[in-house]
Amino acid sequence: MTVRVNKPEFNLREKLSELTTKFGLKGTELARAETVQDTRDLISSGRKNLVINGDLRIWQRSTSDTINNAASQSVKTADRWNNYHSTDGVVTESRSTDVPIGSGFYYSLKHEVTTADTSVGATQYHSHKYDIEGQDVAHLMWGTSQAKPITVSFWAKSSVTGDYGFCIRPGSSNDRFYADTITITQANSWKKYSFTVPGCLDGTWDKTINSGLQVQISHMMGTTYQTSSLRQWTSSLVVSPTSQVNWMETVGNTWYITGLQVEEGRNTTEFEHRPIGEELALCQRYCQKFETGFRVANAYPNVVLSSGDQIPSYPFTVSMRAAPSISPSTVSFSYDKWNATGGVAVELSAIITVSHFTLQYLSTNNGNASLDSGYFHGVSTESFTFSSEI
Repeated sequence: MTVRVNKPEFNLREKLSELTTKFGLKGTELARAETVQDTRDLISSGRKNLVINGDLRIWQRSTSDTINNAASQSVKTADRWNNYHSTDGVVTESRSTDVPIGSGFYYSLKHEVTTADTSVGATQYHSHKYDIEGQDVAHLMWGTSQAKPITVSFWAKSSVTGDYGFCIRPGSSNDRFYADTITITQANSWKKYSFTVPGCLDGTWDKTINSGLQVQISHMMGTTYQTSSLRQWTSSLVVSPTSQVNWMETVGNTWYITGLQVEEGRNTTEFEHRPIGEELALCQRYCQKFETGFRVANAYPNVVLSSGDQIPSYPFTVSMRAAPSISPSTVSFSYDKWNATGGVAVELSAIITVSHFTLQYLSTNNGNASLDSGYFHGVSTESFTFSSEI
């Protein structure tokens, strides 16, 4: 017996069209991507955040400090977060647990006005700045015709509504600037901001161990550095809109920021949360801290040193960016199993080898010529911070 089955006619083109509609806009683009690189560009997959400590988990120096003219352009608290400050006002910078709900962040960087500046001079300013090492942004090829775009995103909130400045600029030259506006519409409310910046085709962009690219976020900015020509590259030193508020005008004004991410491409993606050990190691390229109370043995075991000299030497945990500065530059020692009978001269320095730096100190006791192995010096009253910030 033969059974015949009749199927209704259908339009093949319409059915194929239906296959794409359920993907959504980005899904359709992904389905049409011709290469693996096309797919990566669409979703910004892989290691992406060019910012170190963007989630503010690492605070090697301190969790609170004061920003004034004497501390202009220095990292004071959170690793890698720097400041531009030139104003009659004073700001307290500190670690805060006030973060956007559901964001996955645990800390934010808080600025609070402690001394107001009600009259902003034309060349005065107060800003966050974050410098990315030139070697880490060389692949963007800025300064060439193949320059790639970037997307910058972060969470922020302020007690003062109005317009603030956002700027991308070279870190080692003042020849190109791209400014935009951060608008706070609701006081004391977290909001995520995102800016897509076209690659810069000209200008001087460092590709060495110096600053290659800088993100600047302005709380207060004098008219000299304001512009109405936003969202375009310019050679004029402008970093903020003409509608910039004076956040410094009232004691108690606050500003919070967290989740800073700079990534290649035109898409804003979720923040890249890295393991804490990895994030700390990345920070230690620029700052390492030796805590108080560590003890050292004779640098030459089983050898009697002339005049009781000791020269212990310790490699840093991570090779630092450049020869670091040392704070404090002098140290205090205690002694175990040996009481110094003469003067003790102490020298603390960071010495360069072929490719990394080493902590070394020289301790001499000219009054004791028979100090031998098994005796100890111990650092008892100091901790050391070695800084190699950009």
